[in-house]
Amino acid sequence: MVVVTLSGAASSPLREYEDKRLILNAEPISANRATFEATDGDRLTVVLRRGTLPADSTPQVVIRTADGAEITRSAWWEPVSLARVDAPADDVYIAEVVDPAGGTGTLQLVGTTRKTTTMDGPPLTLSISKPGERVFVTFPAIAGKPFTVVARSDDASPEQDVRLAVHEPGGRELGTIYDPGLSSVAPELDIVAPATGTYALEMSASGDAVGTVTVYLTSPAEPESITVNGPDLPLTFDRPGRQLTATFPAIEGRRLFVVARGAGLLNTYAVQLTVEGSDGRTIGSGSEEQTDLTVLGFPVHRTGRHLVRLDADPLAKGKVDVAVLEAATATARVGGPAVELDIDRPGRPGFVTVPAAAGERLTALITTKALEPDERLTDVTVRSPHGTTIASGALGAGVRHDFTDTSFTTRSAGPHTVQIEPDGLSTGRFAVRVVGSSTVAAEVGGPAVLARTPEPGGRAFVRFDVTAGQWLDVVVHADQLPEVGAALDLLAPDGAGNVGLRSYVSAADPDGETITFTPPASGTYLLEVDPDHDHAGSVTVQIKEH
Repeated sequence: MVVVTLSGAASSPLREYEDKRLILNAEPISANRATFEATDGDRLTVVLRRGTLPADSTPQVVIRTADGAEITRSAWWEPVSLARVDAPADDVYIAEVVDPAGGTGTLQLVGTTRKTTTMDGPPLTLSISKPGERVFVTFPAIAGKPFTVVARSDDASPEQDVRLAVHEPGGRELGTIYDPGLSSVAPELDIVAPATGTYALEMSASGDAVGTVTVYLTSPAEPESITVNGPDLPLTFDRPGRQLTATFPAIEGRRLFVVARGAGLLNTYAVQLTVEGSDGRTIGSGSEEQTDLTVLGFPVHRTGRHLVRLDADPLAKGKVDVAVLEAATATARVGGPAVELDIDRPGRPGFVTVPAAAGERLTALITTKALEPDERLTDVTVRSPHGTTIASGALGAGVRHDFTDTSFTTRSAGPHTVQIEPDGLSTGRFAVRVVGSSTVAAEVGGPAVLARTPEPGGRAFVRFDVTAGQWLDVVVHADQLPEVGAALDLLAPDGAGNVGLRSYVSAADPDGETITFTPPASGTYLLEVDPDHDHAGSVTVQIKEH
């Protein structure tokens, strides 16, 4: 039991947790101090209540040893302030109020609750029931080993101002969690132990705040082993803050995909994926959050054993199936036959490589032969040889759910990639064909020209030179596109951008379609003709002065 003796006008003994009124006078200064005994290692708090002190006064509270050496000093700003004392030795200590403005205040000496635990032990219920109280929980940790602190407060409120801090064996603070009750999810703190020894988790609160917090100390699960393109590996989030890991072999130059499926778990909690290379460096991080699964693609820079780490929201519990997959691949050529991709596992993408020269205007035709479930979308992305996205689309978003076409213009020579990614848990077989285009020249005021697509699914272009400020009509007839029509797109002189004029011509309209525009700049413009779906045919185009 710690005994406090107040000098001066109030000199009766004060025991731990008992309040004692302290008369604060400008003189003599000895009347504004209290003494107490403490042993080496005691962690105490002097709770200071303002009483009748003026609200605008800011006296300081100094804690000294009996010989006058100052240990700590704090300003008395709030109605309730705290002065923390970690006793360095067995001694008599002095709590002194410096420069009081006059009035009364109350001092209370508060002790510490101490507990011990082990890593992955049962959850700890930590409570601060009196203002100024601190709770210390000690536990062993091994140098280089990571662990996670998860805090949950069911009764916390903004007024409670609870703080959790982890201290290494030497006392240095390694990390802090503030106000666990203010977050919609339980906050967590990830730490790698810098040394082997006994660590301390400290719970404290500001002012007269109290509260109860449930704390978990969790270490990562031992790594499991998985093979590329092998069966799913079941892993379980069995404890708040648990990290799951798996290792797998990888060969330099390949691109792999980690797929995590967790049914109800992923519907409730997001899962973060991180991949480390054989040298321990992070080579992929993040997540592609979907309803049913999470996918992360990454390049392999060095042959060796790689590691994937799974982190879920701190309170997540449940099973997740993990796979490391290669993409389904095929090689096509412009104008060649369709190639097939069999995407037989959820999360596995498909890649079709197409060699192309710079400046080619191409169209990728994608048809699904069997998609389960068929109501899902399939994303289509076209990438340049450098990996830059140059076009995108989706199968299932248009009138036909089994077909889509994605047009693109190559900007550099080299292998281009058509990437196919079924949504969610969908799988299926896809046929991919890449076709070219045709270009014909027209003149303003000249005769009509015939713009013919070279093959089904391809596009036709009409090239014409204009002068800025001309008022022009582009007249298009689609009488040679039986039972279908064509989208019309007017492109700027560099052929890369739309000038804001898109239209449609139907084979059923005998009057055709007229686009009237005034060129904002001189140069060579293009009219793109894109027949519906994978149809072929031709349209007539005439450029006239309006």
